[in-house]
Amino acid sequence: MALVGTLLDFKNCVQATFEGNEESLHAFGKTYSTQLKVYLLENNVGSPADAGCPDGKWHPLDAEGWYTNRDGSYPDSFFLDATAERVWRVYSLAGASESDTMMETWIGRRRGLDYCWLSRNQMFYWEHVPQWRKRGIGVQFADGLTPEVEAANLSVKVWHGAYRYFPDLQDILERAEKQFAVRSVRWQKVVNGSVAISAEWYSNGKVTVNRGIDVDEVMAVIAELSLRYGDSLGLATKLRDTEAGAFEFVFSQQVKLDSFADTVSMGKGDMKLWLAEVESDRELRRFRGVDLHTWDRISLDMGTDFAYLTVPGRGCVNAVPRLAVVQGEDNAGKTAIFYDGVEIFA
Repeated sequence: MALVGTLLDFKNCVQATFEGNEESLHAFGKTYSTQLKVYLLENNVGSPADAGCPDGKWHPLDAEGWYTNRDGSYPDSFFLDATAERVWRVYSLAGASESDTMMETWIGRRRGLDYCWLSRNQMFYWEHVPQWRKRGIGVQFADGLTPEVEAANLSVKVWHGAYRYFPDLQDILERAEKQFAVRSVRWQKVVNGSVAISAEWYSNGKVTVNRGIDVDEVMAVIAELSLRYGDSLGLATKLRDTEAGAFEFVFSQQVKLDSFADTVSMGKGDMKLWLAEVESDRELRRFRGVDLHTWDRISLDMGTDFAYLTVPGRGCVNAVPRLAVVQGEDNAGKTAIFYDGVEIFA
């Protein structure tokens, strides 16, 4: 395959993938080409040269802020849109398992990079937008604070078309959606009776584009939500700098405080919080420590169904949605984030 040297080359590759999948879908009832994947990343590193690359090294394209990967095992498979300073978008044409693994390894080893942790309201953003239809959800309760042999895990993923069969199942899903974590939502944009976009959004900021008609329209949809996330970070940063308060979390499930203390004391998992317990009560634990994403200081008061997080100084506020999604949604059910009584990251 010829090297991708321009932004137009990249768009042509994606457009050819979309068209090939549409042809095979109509001819054989399924798609065969690799699906486009997009990862929304929160950047505290600075430039792409300092951030490293999931495979090889970044090589600039002809458009400012755009890069492709070279000198690795999968050249021209990852494309970085760094035109927005705080929220980057990485487009991947690699296979799903290879792509996810390389992205996770890259982000895990690079201080200053983090996923964009989408709140429930952000994942349901398209619900009231004309032409968009929700085609299913993935619901999960990880119970990650309990030993595996005793954990009460729940994982349900259901997609549907225009008709929703089994009303009893739909009722169960709606109840589960209100109580537990929504890890993914599949949305379709239907124009003149045909599917223009079909994409699955994940709570860690990953998007899998199952179908697309026009590459520019798909990229515009991705950009819209990533810009909204960037606006939420900007608002949270302004509140941190101008208000004398804390970010408040409200959980729908009870938090196992002893297990939470054990987890954060070792800095384990995607929560990326390494904390020491400084005050203890039966229904409240007070912690001080650092956010491993940037090694900024944080303070956290964790109750059985609520929490207060303070990010002092110039610390990164991406810890707020990360705590809501990783700890709140996975281990403590449906979670809302407030500041001075007003819901944020919504």
